[in-house]
Amino acid sequence: MVTRAAADQLRHRRLLDARAEFFPFRGTDLFVRIGGQPTVDALVDHLYDAFEDDPVLRPLFPRDLTDGRAAQKIFFAEWLGGEYTPGDGRRYSDHTYAPLRHRHDDVTITRSDAGRWLAHFRRALEQVVPTESDRTTIFDQAKAMAHALVNAEEPSTRRGGTSPVAACGVAARTLKNATDLAHKGDTAGVAASLAQAPDLRRASYGARLLQVAAMAGRVKTVEFLLRSGVGPDRPHYLPIGLVGHAFERVLLVTPLCAARLRHRTAVEAVLLHAGAAEDVFTSAFLGDVDLLRKQIAAAPELAETPDPAADVIDITPVDHAVAGGQVETLRLLLDNVRRPLPGAVRALRGAAEKESLPMVKLLLDGGADATLIGAGRWVLHPQIAPLLAARGASVRSSGSWIGLCCTGNQGRKDDPEYVRALLRHGARADDRRTGDPFGRTTGVAALAATGLHYAAKAGFVQTIEVLLEHGADPRAKDSQGRTPLDWLEEAAPTVDRESVRRLLTTATRQR
Repeated sequence: MVTRAAADQLRHRRLLDARAEFFPFRGTDLFVRIGGQPTVDALVDHLYDAFEDDPVLRPLFPRDLTDGRAAQKIFFAEWLGGEYTPGDGRRYSDHTYAPLRHRHDDVTITRSDAGRWLAHFRRALEQVVPTESDRTTIFDQAKAMAHALVNAEEPSTRRGGTSPVAACGVAARTLKNATDLAHKGDTAGVAASLAQAPDLRRASYGARLLQVAAMAGRVKTVEFLLRSGVGPDRPHYLPIGLVGHAFERVLLVTPLCAARLRHRTAVEAVLLHAGAAEDVFTSAFLGDVDLLRKQIAAAPELAETPDPAADVIDITPVDHAVAGGQVETLRLLLDNVRRPLPGAVRALRGAAEKESLPMVKLLLDGGADATLIGAGRWVLHPQIAPLLAARGASVRSSGSWIGLCCTGNQGRKDDPEYVRALLRHGARADDRRTGDPFGRTTGVAALAATGLHYAAKAGFVQTIEVLLEHGADPRAKDSQGRTPLDWLEEAAPTVDRESVRRLLTTATRQR
């Protein structure tokens, strides 16, 4: 429970309206009282059926709503107070990437859009929740959250001729161009971008521009953005290269923290003059033990308070200490949190990813649940791997490991030792890439392909050899009836097709 004192100290980190509670029903019996997961599933199905038929809201969603349904059933289960069961790995906040504010900034949401959503939500509640008092309680919290996500004026009052903005896709060009200008310190260019695309002032976009300028030491651009209404404390997530994949898009820092990270003292002075605030997350990430000790002494609950900037994702100062590689601040925090350590799945993944044996040991001694760590390069570490395995860590045969080592995406290379290590720690050569904590059934997951399919397309000859040695079936078919040899036909021109074809055809004859 976050006390008022702690909430006041972290108010500057909130990106959503203060009336919107992130998990308002934790610690209550509401989830059980309304019927548990079957009721939540029915609620989401009614809600998404309504979205399918709504001509105004339907364009705001992806073309296929199947994955959305699955993810929202897990989200609403946790939001409504569903109890976290260690070992099941199905907690929304442990798996999702990007807070609600960042997810919804890509979508233009007006107050009338929020009203339509709430009308559908109310009708769905009436269908599945029998008690009026429970319906009222749930709806009041949903109403606060829905209106907190409003980010645009009504269409009739908006100015025409502006550029659309998004974090990905075609509309991301506007944001990328503005970000590049901010990094270069082209203040005039940033000003022109804001004039052409006013949505760049939205919370997460403006925070991104300010962070980039602060880290690059562009004092004039920082001053301009502050004058333009971008708050001096608006947090934004740091790049993966700085925090690691475990904290992708969920480890948010203030501009002050970003400036200090790069030792931009001139920018730091500007931000402090503008009223930038210190906070426990900055101290934990940067390793300021003395300040962190004072902050915890003033409000002990800060040691395990979730970051308001991450809203529905449980990111605490412990995560910030791990992401920053700060062993001593992590030690101090763990001395001031409950045991066993609640959650901490991301922190453990992050510590293992950084190959920090001291941090892994501290987290395990604090009660972090190793059974939830999942696939990762921890399997290769000669000391961390046996330590985690002894606490129940396993890759599991869900197929999620396939995307880490059998595809050529994101510059991955043929890495047979990684594959062998994954197979030693629970992966199976005949697993299919359908395992997903949100139960997605479209896109890549719908192909139900094996590691051999992906390795054939990527041209990973050594990985193919390892998989075949461990019993992979070269005749296995994906959900469309295609074999690994069929996938080879879609390989890039640079792939050594003859070597791959020879391996697969030889293995097929030997079956």
